[in-house]
Parts: sequence; C-alpha cells; structure tokens
Amino acid sequence: MSERIGLFADLHSNLEAFEACMEKAQELGVTRMVFLGDLVGYNADPVAVVDRVAELVRSGKALAVVGNHDEAIFKDCSQRMNASANAAIEWTKTQLSPAHVEFLKELPLIINEEHICFVHASAHKPSDWNYVSDSMSAWQCVQSSGKSYTFVGHAHEQALFYQSAVGKLIRFAPHPGDEVPVMSHRQWVGIVGSLGQPRDGNPEACFATFEPELAALTFHRVPYDQFTAAEKVRQAGLPEDLANRLITGR
Repeated sequence: MSERIGLFADLHSNLEAFEACMEKAQELGVTRMVFLGDLVGYNADPVAVVDRVAELVRSGKALAVVGNHDEAIFKDCSQRMNASANAAIEWTKTQLSPAHVEFLKELPLIINEEHICFVHASAHKPSDWNYVSDSMSAWQCVQSSGKSYTFVGHAHEQALFYQSAVGKLIRFAPHPGDEVPVMSHRQWVGIVGSLGQPRDGNPEACFATFEPELAALTFHRVPYDQFTAAEKVRQAGLPEDLANRLITGR
C-alpha cells in the first residue's frame, strides 16, 4: 500500500472536529499524519487536543509544526491578534500544564523532507506568519521551500496553487472528495483549510490527504457536532463570536 499522508491544520482546540477528522482519516487509510500548526486558540478543549496530538507525535505516527496561536502561549503575541483571539489565548494559558506548554515550545517552525515542505504559514519567512493568499505569496512560498510540494495552514479556507508553464502560481479551488493529480515536475502549495474553525461559510471541518507515490491530493470536509463545540465555548466564558463562527462557518 502506498503512503497516504493526512494533513491537518488550525485545530484550534476543537475536540469534536478533531475526533470526527481522525475517524475519517482512519476510514481513508491514512498511514501517517502531519499537523500544520495552531493546535490551540479560539475553542474550549486545548488540553484534550494537545494531549492527543502529543501522543501521536511521540508514538511516531505524526509530525507537527508550531503555529502562531501555539507560539502565543509562550511568547507575547498580543499585538498581532484581535480581542477575541487574545481572550482565547489568555484563557488557554490557564488550562494548559507546563508539560503542554513545553510540547508546543519544542515544535519546529518548518519541516523539510525530500520533496515536501510542511509549515504553518509560509515557507517564506515562516516566523513572520504571512498568509499564502495570492499568486505572489504562493510564488514566494515555493521559492523559499524549493520543494515540489509545500503544505500550509494559517489561511482557514482550502485552496491549491499550481505552477503554470511560465512559472506563475495560479489559484485553484478544489472540490472536496475529488482527487487532484499533482505531478512533481510542477510546484504546488496546498492550503489544507481549518479543522477547528472553517471560514468559508461551510461549518464542516477541513483536512486533506496526499499520496506521494500516486501524486494525488484530495481535500476533505467532515461534518461534526459543531453545536456541542460552540456550547463548550460559551460555557468556558469565551467570546460569543467564537461560538457563532463554529455554527456559521464564517
């Protein structure tokens, strides 16, 4: 059986979405997992989510990189975040143990394999947390990674940038469930979407699967109990707009 990598980004302490995506990944025969940052922030289950990811990483079943919300747990990033995001970070700090914080601190900023780069924001100046949002930022990302495939999170909507014959990076909107051929002679940037806080008007959780030997990438959407996740946000005393985002997907 060929390798099938599960790509998960922006989990944001959403346990219901996490468990639904893990179940789907198992059904799809995912052989290893990569978590593309932002394990925490926004939602109400940081301990459970960090525990599960840490267990997968320590058992050798997964890789993980750090995201800007993870960094905000051990570094003052308040000037970069809006009021709701800051409120969630301050609350999350009260929930996590020193061991959780240490795990987040030890996560690498970027992971490079032979043909693949994994990073939260962009391979171009990754610690600046820039978004891959258009052709220029996608081009900068692949120029910096130098790999055929660069997989990122940070932007909460799924997208795929591909290299045209003249080298320009063109944005493509993938349809969930459709296998996209991604031949290695081109360069690609896959934005896998947010597992824990989708923002495209569809509340279903996002992730993607990549099969290197087949040069195939598939984006997925997974329904989950967003009403329970939103109620937990309210019960934790977090801002109401964070609960509403889970319901509306915006």
